[in-house]
Amino acid sequence: MTQTPLSLPRHASTLAAAALSLGLAHTAHAQNIPCNDVSLPNVVFIDGSSAVGPFVAKIAQALLNATPPVSVVYKSEGSCNGVNYLASVAPLFPSGTAQYWTDVSGDAGLTCDIQPTTPVDIGVSDVFATSCGYAGLPANVKDFHGPIQTMTFAVNENSTRQVISAEAAYLTFGLGDDGGTPWSDHTKFFVRDQTSGTQQMIARAIGVPAARWAAPTAGGSAAVRTALQAATAPQNTADLSIGILGLDSYGPGIRALAYQHYDQDCGYTPSSSATATDLVNTRDGHYYIWGPIHMLTKTTGSHPTNLNAKTVIDLLQGTAVSDAVDLITIEAGRGVVPECAMRVSRDTEVGPLMSYMPEQSCECKFLSVADSANLPAECTPCGGDAGTTCPADRPACNYGFCEVQ
Repeated sequence: MTQTPLSLPRHASTLAAAALSLGLAHTAHAQNIPCNDVSLPNVVFIDGSSAVGPFVAKIAQALLNATPPVSVVYKSEGSCNGVNYLASVAPLFPSGTAQYWTDVSGDAGLTCDIQPTTPVDIGVSDVFATSCGYAGLPANVKDFHGPIQTMTFAVNENSTRQVISAEAAYLTFGLGDDGGTPWSDHTKFFVRDQTSGTQQMIARAIGVPAARWAAPTAGGSAAVRTALQAATAPQNTADLSIGILGLDSYGPGIRALAYQHYDQDCGYTPSSSATATDLVNTRDGHYYIWGPIHMLTKTTGSHPTNLNAKTVIDLLQGTAVSDAVDLITIEAGRGVVPECAMRVSRDTEVGPLMSYMPEQSCECKFLSVADSANLPAECTPCGGDAGTTCPADRPACNYGFCEVQ
């Protein structure tokens, strides 16, 4: 993998002034400002997955440090909408509201009003375009793959349920109240809809089409999260409640069920245990429901046409590196796995697994953030002040740790 240095010093005074003026305008007027009037530099308009929203918020704030800085305006409305805008002839936003970030806005960002004549620069999706009904993309649109998302069946932390099999999930979400599973009340199912990448990926895994789930739609990832957090008591409410969430959309009071895929002998949580955060079972393929974040954009040749979109995509792919933006730390903090920490890959939706070793592994760097208390002994610090020579079986010094390659 070729890496191009990307210098990202901070433009604090310019952005702070812009943020202050925008904040005052936002307070003074009940109506949001138009997104096209956001007075921040080099705006890139992104539409798509709500599951990846919390991760986008972190990346958007980091991109304010870019040279030149890049400002993100993000409309969260489902993965397949993100695909639709780039796969269609006229990739324009619908009307509505979007988020944007300044260096003082925090994760929540600020709100602006979308103009329906605004083009979508990047469509972000949790799933391949084929899962959204497209046999292919236009010749001038390319799907760039970013870090790995894990999709889960989620319950309130007070639930006594620990595991769900693919067969049980098929009956639960395919038949609802008549499924004969421990989840027998479809009014306590908190799911998405057919535009959701989370639902599309899980639907592909269990074999129930995303549009035919026997459950009412709860809304976006935030609505599912809120509903599960509230399903705490009495005990039968916690035990009967179940939802679907991308792991990066979790919040307090929610736990992932272990998942047993077809032909597996037992269920696996995404990490080595229900409380661990190492994501080892995602990274080695034992946990089955995962896939890359997809970034669709118009291209000239094989490169993004929009230079702001290129900056975002290069950073998320790892083809541009930055001393100012610690991407692996951001990813590990949001339950997202950088490709360089994976040991398996796949090229279709929840398709066959292939053994994988990145050109420059970052497994130890990832674990040093995601699960620092249980860092493997072989993850020896190196470089800089560490003064450690890497052993022959882990000769590469990557991101401050000795790695296999």
